Formats: sequence, C-alpha cells, structure tokens
Amino acid sequence: MSVGVTLSAALNDIPRQIRTREAAVRPRIHRAMGLSRRTQALLASGLLIIGPARGFAQPATAPARPRCAAGEARPVVGQPYSPELAEQARRAAGAREVRKIEPGGAYTTDLDSDRLNVEVDRVGIVTGVRCG
Repeated sequence: MSVGVTLSAALNDIPRQIRTREAAVRPRIHRAMGLSRRTQALLASGLLIIGPARGFAQPATAPARPRCAAGEARPVVGQPYSPELAEQARRAAGAREVRKIEPGGAYTTDLDSDRLNVEVDRVGIVTGVRCG
C-alpha cells in the first residue's frame, strides 16, 4: 500500500469543505518550506535522514604511543635513589614525568597514566616502580 493510497483513503473521511481548504493551503506551505514533493514523500516515509551519519568516515589518527610501561623500569629496584636513576627509569618506562614516593609522604591521588612513580624505603632504596 503506498502513501498516496493511504492519504486518499484518509481524505475520504474528511468533509469536503475541509479537504478543499487543506488542498489550497498545502502547496503554499510546501513552497514556503522549499521542499519538493519527492522530499516531502521521503520525509513522510522516514527514508530521508537529515544530518551527517556517524561512523562512516573516521578521521586519520596516528597510532597511540604506548604510555608508561613500569615493567621496563624494574632494573632500578634495589638501587639507591638518585635524580639520575629516576630519570633513567623514566626514559626506560617511556613516561612523561617521574615522581618519588617516600613512606609517609603526602601526594596527590590523581592518576596520570604517563607518570612513573618510583617508590623508595626510609633509607632511600628503590622498592618498586608503578605508573599512575
């Protein structure tokens, strides 16, 4: 069953005077909206999608570089902490920054996946490395 047949069947139920008035008004509305009859039919049937479709075109992005990899900095565990050792561990892990974590110290709790935390004990020996 087409849209035209359904529309004409519905129009048969409307009194003649209302149909005549509606028929006179409809072309003016359509012209004012700038819609062709074909566009109106597509909109009515739901086949015309307005707006860009998502997911069709993906922007070209560079592959994400690996973030901090604490496993690569494990060789520094057991060594005495120094700024040079921390920098060596940072480069090995591929982290953007390094932070020394001492027992009882006050630190921000924000997680940064590109930061290497070098944990040391009370005497200054590196006890662990982790990202965050």
